[in-house]
Amino acid sequence: MRPQAPRRGDASPPRRSGLRLRRLRRHPIALVAGIVAIVLGLAAVGIAQAVGRPDGDGDPPGSAASAPGSGSGGLPGVTPSVSGAPTASPSRSMSATSVPQPSSSTRIAPAPGGPFPNASTTGVPAGTTLTTYSGSCTITTAGTVIDAKIVNCGTLVVKAANVTIKRSRINGRVDLDTDLSGSSKWHYTLVDSEVDAGVRQLPAVSYGNMTVLRSEIRGGQTSVQCGENAISCEVRDSWLHGQRIPDDTNWHLGGFLSNGGRNIRIIHNTIVCEPPANNRGEGCTGDLNLFGDFAVISDVVVNGNLLGANRSSSYCLYAGDAASKPYPRADHVVITNNVFARGTNGKCAAYGPVSGFNSNGVGNVWSNNKWDDGSAVPPEN
Repeated sequence: MRPQAPRRGDASPPRRSGLRLRRLRRHPIALVAGIVAIVLGLAAVGIAQAVGRPDGDGDPPGSAASAPGSGSGGLPGVTPSVSGAPTASPSRSMSATSVPQPSSSTRIAPAPGGPFPNASTTGVPAGTTLTTYSGSCTITTAGTVIDAKIVNCGTLVVKAANVTIKRSRINGRVDLDTDLSGSSKWHYTLVDSEVDAGVRQLPAVSYGNMTVLRSEIRGGQTSVQCGENAISCEVRDSWLHGQRIPDDTNWHLGGFLSNGGRNIRIIHNTIVCEPPANNRGEGCTGDLNLFGDFAVISDVVVNGNLLGANRSSSYCLYAGDAASKPYPRADHVVITNNVFARGTNGKCAAYGPVSGFNSNGVGNVWSNNKWDDGSAVPPEN
């Protein structure tokens, strides 16, 4: 049974803490809902065969469960708490359209100490002409390259080494199942691309042996998940946001999730669990969630990220150490140079910015983590 977050002070207590998601076949994530207070609305634009990193929420038509773009990924009307955000780099808008967009959305702005990844720096580069992918939705050939494609597979499955997906839009999920025999030899790189998983009780990008670079990941129950059997997980210079949840469901959402594992690198990303609570009060647990459910959390670097505020989440960061977990002690967890948005309650989440960091743990480091106003964030609040 999922533990409930304790009631503390004047916070509106979330119902969820301690995510537990193992392929959906096993356990759903435990998460809470709320809103991001550091968002900047940018104009939505039409998406075309000739595309760029859009200023609007690039929600293409869906291929599975329900259409990507049909959930509540943006937060219109929220005033950003982050000041001094640089203007988005030159026009990444598109011409004539074959992949429609919603009319408006809310974007995460870079914060002091950035710039952090946003609409102008992630996704398909401006001027790229996309054509429809006609290959197999299960990749079994080593060295496969998917370049400048619109992929409508529902789930693009990787079962091969050295697969590259670049300058492409994925209408659905990308999945490498690290529980499968032989998966230790498989790997994919997702670069300069967009993934929209739509409304699905699955991660948008999973479950490891992957490198994600300069990509925008949205939709799904969680943006990126690394499994306990993964050889490596790297997410860098990317934007994880726009998770989706329907009403009348008991889903629990997050930006990045590992329920146990090692060799995880989360470097210079914008990570935020965005959706408000549904009509059952369910939604986000945190932006970045590390839990020792199925293996020890070990050899993790979280450096230079912006973690968005959500006043109904329990904490913005769960750092892997929790006495209630089967693998309670995390080691060699290095958390440095990150920026936590204060949000409307000044705490990033309902109870504070971080839980589960053990300063006395072997190899654990907490250094130079700050609020978006420049003040220091201690390892426990």
